Amino acid sequence: MVIRYSEAFIEQALFKVYSRGTRTVRSVAEELNVNCHTVKNWMKRKAVGSGVLPVKEKRPQDWTPEQQLIALHQTHGLSGEALLKWTPPSRQ
Repeated sequence: MVIRYSEAFIEQALFKVYSRGTRTVRSVAEELNVNCHTVKNWMKRKAVGSGVLPVKEKRPQDWTPEQQLIALHQTHGLSGEALLKWTPPSRQ
């Protein structure tokens, strides 16, 4: 049986993978109940489609106090889809 995942699910899964910190891709895939190879294929497809390799993002725990405050101000009052679309403050 072939499972079809929505683009929104794939984007959220890739966000989790790229912001996983020291965790493995396999552990994130298991958490999402998705085959590890499927997640790795999504990563390859995303890298090829964008023409550049994704930048490994800092975890919120690794942000400076200033970045944390900016994030708090920007996300205060957001919920649902608006919160999912929010992008972290730029790294300095």
